[in-house]
Amino acid sequence: MDNNDYDMLKNIETRLKTTMIGSLAKFEEYFGHLWEDNNSKRLEYERLWDDTRNAILNNGNNQIRLALDELYSHFISKSPRPIFKEKYRYKFNFNNDGDQK
Repeated sequence: MDNNDYDMLKNIETRLKTTMIGSLAKFEEYFGHLWEDNNSKRLEYERLWDDTRNAILNNGNNQIRLALDELYSHFISKSPRPIFKEKYRYKFNFNNDGDQK
């Protein structure tokens, strides 16, 4: 897997996350008044939305991880050279006081 493959996978991940977050944003745009206005069921709607939003995000992030794992496995099995999943590696040096250089 070369850098172009890695970049493609990162772009796919970004698009999937954008789709998920954009969908949640549209729902909030159209139905947000239910938990933002002062109405008798405001707290009930707010709790229901928080539970729903968390369930959607948890499921979506899990599915994204599974899809990326599957794609990585596909690219790794097709690649004759060493695989690097990370494009950059960072090394942080600290002085004796624990401050970053």
